[in-house]
Amino acid sequence: MRSTFGGIETSLRGLRAQQLALDVTGHNISNANTPGYTRQVADMKATAPYAVPTMNRLNVAGQIGTGVAVTQIQRMRDQFVDRRTQYENASLGYWDARQRSFDHLEVTLAEPTELDTGASIGFQLNEFWSALQQLGNANRPDNVAVRSVVREKANNLCDTIRSTYNQLTALQDDVNAELAVRIGRINTLAGQIAGLNGEIAKISAVGDAPNDLMDQREVLVAELSKMTSIAIQSDELNRYSISISGMLLVTGDKDYSMETAVNGDGFYDVVWSHNGRAVDFTTGEIKGLIEMRDEEIKHYIDSIDQLAETLVTEFNLQHRAGYGLDASHDVNFFKPGTKAADITLDDAILAADGLNRIAASLNGEVGNGENALALAKLLKNQTFPSLGGNTMSDYYDSLIAKLGVDAEKAKVTYANQQTLVGHLSNMQESVAGVSLDEEMANLIRFQNSYNAAARMMTAIDETLDKLINGTGIVGR
Repeated sequence: MRSTFGGIETSLRGLRAQQLALDVTGHNISNANTPGYTRQVADMKATAPYAVPTMNRLNVAGQIGTGVAVTQIQRMRDQFVDRRTQYENASLGYWDARQRSFDHLEVTLAEPTELDTGASIGFQLNEFWSALQQLGNANRPDNVAVRSVVREKANNLCDTIRSTYNQLTALQDDVNAELAVRIGRINTLAGQIAGLNGEIAKISAVGDAPNDLMDQREVLVAELSKMTSIAIQSDELNRYSISISGMLLVTGDKDYSMETAVNGDGFYDVVWSHNGRAVDFTTGEIKGLIEMRDEEIKHYIDSIDQLAETLVTEFNLQHRAGYGLDASHDVNFFKPGTKAADITLDDAILAADGLNRIAASLNGEVGNGENALALAKLLKNQTFPSLGGNTMSDYYDSLIAKLGVDAEKAKVTYANQQTLVGHLSNMQESVAGVSLDEEMANLIRFQNSYNAAARMMTAIDETLDKLINGTGIVGR
């Protein structure tokens, strides 16, 4: 037989359920602006009715409901969108690293513009060519002022080549240092994720939902996924196992760290600490940094070096064939053996009387400027196998053209990837985000339900009071 006080228990369950729903709503409102927070919902379910069907059950009209209970506090998140975002995050990080490095390369190697102060190699190469052209003109080879301009422009070219080379190597070192910082951050994230895995497993083991801890872990995973491509598996205790190219980074509450080892070029290789094997990065920010350091920036360093070496070798060869104002012959213009890192004028040209040793004449006559014109031709017209069959000027222009194409591709792809990741974030936000309008509506709904359950309990209390205190005299 159903208890006389069953109605009170039914109302009490309603009060507890609505109060918990109000608490969850308040938690959502409080965290509406918390990064990475996922909206939570109190799932309610009707409790088991009375009476349980049996062969000797009481003959009543039917089962009577016994109230409501909150079965779980559900975390409203789309796991498919999470995994898709993590995949696209890796590509975003890859193109982010590339476009940032290309920005630095453009600053270092950009062709002169209307506002340019003459800091580019292309600009100084043109200035040097123009000075040689003036020196080779009739009645000018013996002009000391023109010779002084040639030496000055040559000095400026050497300074610019050295400066550009040093900036490129410094950029390469900066990227290498950034790589080490990112590896340290991956190790930190792996340790934090492993720690959260342990806490999540403890709570999940007793049947509770560690929603806030899972949100914290998801924020860390999102940051990790931008640095490298990861694969994630989850077990029955909601612990993540995270791997990179088949090698475990995190499993349960244990993490495996990486470390950097200096290679033969003086740069960092990334290896697993526990077995020394190289970490295989397929995409992500780390992959982008490694490619920029070892391929893209190195390409421009080697190219500038090759240009400088060709300039020194070929220019000296032609210069030694000419004669200076003092009848000097077989004199180098640039210091032999120098490259981009240390290119400079020969001591004979830098000396106090070095202007007289600039070999403008091809036949030894003072007014002859044929060798100066031949030297100018080396810069603009003559092709060299060491420069891929290009002239010096065209070779440098081709570097700038390649940089422009690569930089534009990186910028466009990065912008497209940002749009895609932003779209996925909006999709997740539509499910997991907190809408204050919706939460305020829920607040009113749960408040009214709570008030109704309280009013029901008051009505039952009044009924029982009448029953107990107003019907008959007990004990007589």
